[in-house]
Amino acid sequence: MKVEIYVKPECKNNKKQIEMLKEKGHDVTVKNIFEQAWTAEKLIPFFQNLSFDKWHNPYAPRIKSGDVDPASLTQENIFEEMISDNYLIRRPLLKAADRYDCGFDSELAQELVENSDVAEVLVCHQKNNVCE
Repeated sequence: MKVEIYVKPECKNNKKQIEMLKEKGHDVTVKNIFEQAWTAEKLIPFFQNLSFDKWHNPYAPRIKSGDVDPASLTQENIFEEMISDNYLIRRPLLKAADRYDCGFDSELAQELVENSDVAEVLVCHQKNNVCE
């Protein structure tokens, strides 16, 4: 199956996730999440299966520093924040056929890597407060 995955290229987990998809025989197109011209309309499909409190990346520097409080964001302004700071977008974003999802713990990811243990690639491994 053709799979598009939007990642932070230097993220160790994203690299492992890409390899897991390839090992399952998928035709994977890797896209840099920071090089996309995001709009709310482009982002919305990826988050439709998630509860609102899981739309953001909890490891984003502005969240960790307290500059952004996800609990204070509305559905409208969370997209504004994500568009202005792509680190706030939860990763990876996945598109396969006509399905969109977010996170490697998502239903779509689980189907794509069936019978694989993804626990290790869900935890952000940080060094000096930077997600690797």
